[in-house]
Amino acid sequence: MPDRPKLLLTFLTEAQIAELPDQRGVRSWAFEPYLELHHPTACAALFAVLDDLRGHWMQGFQRKPNPVRQENFVGCLRVILLNLMRVRTVDAGLTVGISSGRGSLQAEVRYRPCFMSMHYHINALKLLLSHGLIWMVKPGHQQETYAETSRYALTEAACDLLGLSGLTPGDFTIGKRDEVILLKDSEGRLMNYSDTSETRTMRANLRRLNDLLDGIDIALAQRAHPLADYDDRYCGQETDLYRVFNNGCFDQGGRFYGGWWQHIKRQLRSFITIDGQSTVEADFNGLHPAILFAKAKLDIPSDPYSFVPDISENKVLRDHAKTTFLALLNATGTTKEPRNFDSDTHGMTAEAFRQQVKDAFPMLPGVFGTGIGLRLQREDSDLAERVMLHFADKGVPVLPVHDSFIVATPHRDELVRVMKNSFAETYGQTTSVTVKN
Repeated sequence: MPDRPKLLLTFLTEAQIAELPDQRGVRSWAFEPYLELHHPTACAALFAVLDDLRGHWMQGFQRKPNPVRQENFVGCLRVILLNLMRVRTVDAGLTVGISSGRGSLQAEVRYRPCFMSMHYHINALKLLLSHGLIWMVKPGHQQETYAETSRYALTEAACDLLGLSGLTPGDFTIGKRDEVILLKDSEGRLMNYSDTSETRTMRANLRRLNDLLDGIDIALAQRAHPLADYDDRYCGQETDLYRVFNNGCFDQGGRFYGGWWQHIKRQLRSFITIDGQSTVEADFNGLHPAILFAKAKLDIPSDPYSFVPDISENKVLRDHAKTTFLALLNATGTTKEPRNFDSDTHGMTAEAFRQQVKDAFPMLPGVFGTGIGLRLQREDSDLAERVMLHFADKGVPVLPVHDSFIVATPHRDELVRVMKNSFAETYGQTTSVTVKN
């Protein structure tokens, strides 16, 4: 294990440290190619390191690379180091997953800055490794149904050179993405696609929404820790939204991602402020079952999950019913839901409860185990776009959390009205909306 943490050496010998299990690499952030740093001292230290690396790289050429090639290569070095610097300010054990496979890099070219060619990125990674500035904490691996990207961290020598003392996660921002409409294949890997009038329209709408979000202050009126108070997918304070479509087609998925507020623990979302104003969150009640009822020309119940026996007075059981129902919609076969099901408390096995959920909806035949959930996500994401564009026309920002929306408190009533109207205009029925303060 390179560069023993200095704190450990204060309490343990080298031999004792060698016996410890290496937990680094257990938690990792995704690589962010548009990361920027706003800290004069750290920027100066980074510039000096990059200039030195540029000199070493150019020694391998008989003819000096032109300025554009130099800047492209240095750009790759810079963004790798910035990613590793940022996670180090959060936690010394945090890593970054950085791809070096030619196949994935080639497929993702649409989603990277123009300077970040596959060739320069791979060679930048090799140069940083050879100079002892970064190290591979955990190698990547590929299995039949699962892949994990190699995880990297700064060495202690690099931390000293880059002057990380005084840096905080707030000194890093994420710049404007070149592409905000993302398409993934059936394995969840980014893939290329040809633009259509539909993708151009979606992209233009997203640019409008992101331009509006850029001009406001979205904050949290309570202190939160980047690891303890956010989910595992949190990778920094980003506000720009993007849409993700699935299985290589644009009629599956399409939900809006990117906003940091989507990753904070549910109980902390009520502390979000917009330009200093308190906020409310409005949520469609059982949106996917409501859509299915409406499309089947059936009346939408006030609680679509109420058909499952014994859940009306049991919140835990209702939560299990909801997660199981949605999992059955998303699955192309069976599902492991409900998870963490207490059979003794509920008087049945998880398998029996799952069957209860299936049996509770004979009026919706053929929806479970078909993977229809991703097609419903396309529908709910189009609803979300409609709601947000209504407010964008008025200069009012809306923060999406999939099928719920956060707005400044003065816009509460209008948000509920617009959500209900958008649903009714699409499906011919009204559905209920719950507001959380």
